[in-house]
Amino acid sequence: MIRVLRSRRSPLHRVSLAVSLALWLCLAVCVPAAKAQDDALRRVWSMQVHGGVFAPIEAKGTSPMVGARYCKHYSPHFYGGMLAGWTRKSTSLEQPAVGPDPGPRVELARATAQLVPLMAFVQVNLTEKSRLVPLLGVGAGYEWLTLDLRDHRTGVESHLKYGNMAWETYGGVALRLNSIWRLSGEVFYNGGSLQRHVRDASGHTWIEAVHMNGVGVRVGPDMDFW
Repeated sequence: MIRVLRSRRSPLHRVSLAVSLALWLCLAVCVPAAKAQDDALRRVWSMQVHGGVFAPIEAKGTSPMVGARYCKHYSPHFYGGMLAGWTRKSTSLEQPAVGPDPGPRVELARATAQLVPLMAFVQVNLTEKSRLVPLLGVGAGYEWLTLDLRDHRTGVESHLKYGNMAWETYGGVALRLNSIWRLSGEVFYNGGSLQRHVRDASGHTWIEAVHMNGVGVRVGPDMDFW
């Protein structure tokens, strides 16, 4: 015969055991949920495309520009990634055509400049509890400038390339449209002294620099994805 000993534990012990089991089940559910939330945050990326104008300080007028930012969300307030852009400016030297009618003009020369930055950046969102999200960012990297010059009077054409380290800072406001889309408007400053090496007729090499410091305004949509 096999005897089974019955437990003589008090009702209080049974209650403590039930409470411990409930706490363990709660932790077993909450910890994976918190981990899943952190994993989801680490998988959030975003991409912004924008257009606007850029005005170099040492040049006249503004130039149209387009650009994009691709970044990872390390937290709801801190982003990091890469930015790129393209700015184009074309000017010409003209004179009135010969004749009594002053309407037609003859192009004597043309110059076209193209600026391309490629930088790493970090961005800080100052709040996430409002439809309007103030933001600040700063980037650093490399910048290229190409100048195409054509003189129709002499037939001389030149293709010049400049490059150097450059930086950018920006600030603005993003308007939340829904949980995925935002519309951002920003003011930015670009700083850089782009250079090229030039050899003169005597064989000496010197550095020619073009300062691309300037301010601009841009606006465009920003989308989150996983």
